[in-house]
Amino acid sequence: MRNRPAFLLLALLALCGSGAQLGAQESRQFNRIATPQSQQLPPGARAVVAVRAITMAQAESAMQSVAAAWNTPQLDPLLASNFYDKSRLLDALNTNYPRDAKLRVLAVQGVQTLGQYVQPSASGAEQLVSRVSVTARTQVEFNDPRTGAQRLEGTNEYILLFTEPKP
Repeated sequence: MRNRPAFLLLALLALCGSGAQLGAQESRQFNRIATPQSQQLPPGARAVVAVRAITMAQAESAMQSVAAAWNTPQLDPLLASNFYDKSRLLDALNTNYPRDAKLRVLAVQGVQTLGQYVQPSASGAEQLVSRVSVTARTQVEFNDPRTGAQRLEGTNEYILLFTEPKP
C-alpha cells in the first residue's frame, strides 16, 4: 500500500517519457457568444427596477386579438414598425392562404416578461411598456377545394409589447 503513490508517479513519468502526448496540439481562444446584455430603451424611457410580470390572462387576451386579426388588414397595425419583413409576411398571408383561413389559439403554454420600461405617452402621462415572450399552440383552419377542411397545428413563440398606464 505504501508503494502505490510512488508506483503511480513512476507510471506517469514513464508514460510522459515514452513519447505519448498529453498536451493539446494547438491552443484556441475562447470567444464569448454574443447575447444582448441590456435592452435598448427608446428615447425618454427609463428601465424599471422591479419587473411586474404580465399575467397568463393578459397574454391569452392579446393572443386572441392577434388571432382575430390574422389574415385580415387589421394585422398590419398590430405589427411593430420594426417587424422584420413585415410586408413580406402580409403578402404571404394574402397569397399563400385562402381568404377564409382563420388562426385559432389552442393553448398559451408559457409567458415570460423579457423586459419593462417606463416612457411618456402621447398625452404626457407615463406608461409601462412590457416586452413579453408568449409560447402558444395555434392552428390554421381553412377549406381547400381539393382536399377539404385543413387544420395546420404548430407551436410558436410570439414577442408582444404590452402598454398600460404606469401603476
